[in-house]
Amino acid sequence: MKRAFVCLVVVLGVAGCSEDGPPPSAPVVVKPVKPTVAQVSGLAGRVTLTRDGQPAAAAPGPVFEGDVIDTGPDGHALLKAGGREVELLEDSSFRVGASLAELTLTSGELLFEELDGGAFNTSAGSARAEAGSRVRLQLRDGGTSFEVGSGSFELIDPVDGGVSAVKAGERYVLGSGVFSVDEPPPTPPAPVVPRPTLQLTPHGAVTLKPKSGPALKLAPEGLALDEAGTFTVDKAGGLRAEVPGAVLQFEGASKGTIEPQSGEPKLRALLAQGGLRIFLQAGQSVLLDGKNPVTLRAKTTLTALVTPTKTGPRVELLGGEGEAALPDGLPRNLAAGDVATPVGKGFQSARRPSPVLTLSAGRTTRVSWGRPAEVTLAFAPGDGELEVATEAAFQNVTVRAQGGDALVVPAPLKGQLFWRRKGDAEPSGGRFEKDETAGAVSAKSDTVAETGLKATVYFQGAVPTLTFTFPPKDTAAAWRFRVYAVSDLKTPLVERKVNENRTVVDSGALREGSYVWSAVAMDKAGVEAPGGRMNKMDIVFDNSVTRLVLAAPRDGERAVNATGVAPLGSRLSLNGKPVALDEAGRFSVPVGGAAVLVFKLVTRDGSESVWVRRPAK
Repeated sequence: MKRAFVCLVVVLGVAGCSEDGPPPSAPVVVKPVKPTVAQVSGLAGRVTLTRDGQPAAAAPGPVFEGDVIDTGPDGHALLKAGGREVELLEDSSFRVGASLAELTLTSGELLFEELDGGAFNTSAGSARAEAGSRVRLQLRDGGTSFEVGSGSFELIDPVDGGVSAVKAGERYVLGSGVFSVDEPPPTPPAPVVPRPTLQLTPHGAVTLKPKSGPALKLAPEGLALDEAGTFTVDKAGGLRAEVPGAVLQFEGASKGTIEPQSGEPKLRALLAQGGLRIFLQAGQSVLLDGKNPVTLRAKTTLTALVTPTKTGPRVELLGGEGEAALPDGLPRNLAAGDVATPVGKGFQSARRPSPVLTLSAGRTTRVSWGRPAEVTLAFAPGDGELEVATEAAFQNVTVRAQGGDALVVPAPLKGQLFWRRKGDAEPSGGRFEKDETAGAVSAKSDTVAETGLKATVYFQGAVPTLTFTFPPKDTAAAWRFRVYAVSDLKTPLVERKVNENRTVVDSGALREGSYVWSAVAMDKAGVEAPGGRMNKMDIVFDNSVTRLVLAAPRDGERAVNATGVAPLGSRLSLNGKPVALDEAGRFSVPVGGAAVLVFKLVTRDGSESVWVRRPAK
């Protein structure tokens, strides 16, 4: 036992007391990563973010517990997390809590939107809001107040646990209770702001009737308007109305009234007919008149489409962020893709349809389709406004917006779109063309009709199965169908009696060459009618197809499989999945229940083309 004890001591001494080995390393301290509380966006004006005691200009991105956000006289910031939104208005200070359920407003005012309903905490106590509620919280020298724009709100007294219920259209002032905001206290008159001059520029024929003068046709150089005017735009024309920070473009066949205004909004427009595209810089606004007037305000640079409805102007946001407000109502936030239509005292909200196609950044893509639709345009990462135009020089910009890496925009049936992040050296492009069902492409289908003209059937690999059709006749009981080679008009290659005005010749029955064919009507006794038309047909092997040939399905046609031929050496995908091609470039793949079929073809030289087909449901 003694010897064992001594050995143990020696071993422990070597392990713990050696002077020759390196000193033990210091432990590594890993700083814990803070969880993200919300995402901040919609920044406008001066906004400062203080984190760990270090103030800096705020940028879009995550915020963490303990961050402090301050807005200047023109500042604005939007925080989002789950179904909650906190919109910090000008001259305000907000401390981020453990979640957006903690409304720690130090000064100023914010708008709180609760989409799903729930509880939250304020400096005045705990509160509950029903789903869809929108509340304005103000913390000024005069005290703390809560104003409910939509939904309902309950504030729980921290002392006695009593509940103060506040409904839409009411305000709760701490210490004073609940009262209606239908008749707000009088406010001092706003300072007089000069009315801006409105620059009108016509495209095509535009008639204007100023309030104080006779009607006139606008000259191409346009005119400056400092009063209200009623306009009519020709079907093929357009009208651009512009003040600093705001541009309104009225489409062809539009009618309405336009007027510059002092103060904000700078413009008032009544659209009675047609369509309107609005471009607004951050902080600018426009009043859209109608049965329910709507004030559209930009939080960031935005582009919106406006159409008249029976209940008021319908607003669709193409890009950017903004808000729409009815008279005496709290504003409704709008993000790209949102649609707001005034109904009664509120808005009917919707989302624009999902786009059928996404076009990549950094290249030009050719798109063939039967009907125009929405497309997503992808932009290269970076800073700067997003722009979309109909020509490469960007003289005719159709969308201008701030933020993000993609825009969903309407695309034409025939025409071009170019898009870029402002400052990019080269734009991306898309060329759109109608997917014709006749002409060279449809001639490659497997249907041969009796037209009196020569039909040409192109094929790769085997000659396809051919369906011959001919006009029906009331007196015909049957038809005698014959096909001859041009080199031998005495011996038919195909001959049969058919009881309907169509017949099918299977693949392989005919080969490459020139043919004539006829379908002669027969009576009940089997006697052929005199005359009859001989139709010409060439079957040509095609090994030089330079673009996709889609045999099925056609647009609006029900189909089980997608079939066709792709150029040799190309790559084809359907809805993002590769399509197998045989040695002749042919393919046949099931389409399932897809509502939209997007075929993307990449040829040997790297060129990209897209075909869009929408089968019948």
